[in-house]
Amino acid sequence: MEVRLLTTSYQRQVFVERLRQARDEQLTHFTDVIDGQVDNRARLTASELYGLFPDSGSPAENMLAGMAIHDLEMFPRTCSGPDLSHWPERAVFECSDHWSLTPGAGMKIWCGGAIQIARRNPRAVLAYLAVDMSDHFGFYRAMGFVPFGRPVQFTYLKSAAGFPWVQPVILRGEALEKLVAASSQLPFETDDEFATLRFKQGLRLRPFTVPSARQMAWEVQTSPAYGESQAMQACA
Repeated sequence: MEVRLLTTSYQRQVFVERLRQARDEQLTHFTDVIDGQVDNRARLTASELYGLFPDSGSPAENMLAGMAIHDLEMFPRTCSGPDLSHWPERAVFECSDHWSLTPGAGMKIWCGGAIQIARRNPRAVLAYLAVDMSDHFGFYRAMGFVPFGRPVQFTYLKSAAGFPWVQPVILRGEALEKLVAASSQLPFETDDEFATLRFKQGLRLRPFTVPSARQMAWEVQTSPAYGESQAMQACA
């Protein structure tokens, strides 16, 4: 399998269509918010989009999974939260729109995303997970992410019930260093400035072991103040 940076308008269109399909299969029917100040299409346009394909000859239509990545120079932080201004914007990344249509494909595209982020000297990585109804909390916790601030509304998407509530999570410090080191050991080859990553046999990203004390932070409590949380396919 291989992960590709999507560079043509058609490839990126297929990414958006597959993302919508993945969310619909999870009964999370969202539409883009475009109201002047908030424009989800602009967010995706500014992001690097990556797709997972079965092999090097696979057309865009065979995309199995995807992920969007941007640093804070490419596009501002999408959700409010604790201050990160002590780090350069180019060193703080957001991973979002993590989707998969095939079992196991979500982990493989994440491996590709980890490689892309790790080579850029990151200081922090942010993601936004749906409160209550995301099935990705365990995975992100295993990678070393911890909650970062209180749940907030993700205002770039909406459903009939309104904006979804998400829990910001962050990867930084020792956990990030370990993931960067682990990603460098993944079996892959590339020959074009990392625009394509071809995975070899034995692909496995070793999870970061979260100390039991930190596990307590993942007991996210919902309350009326958070509103009615709505499901999202993955990190927003």
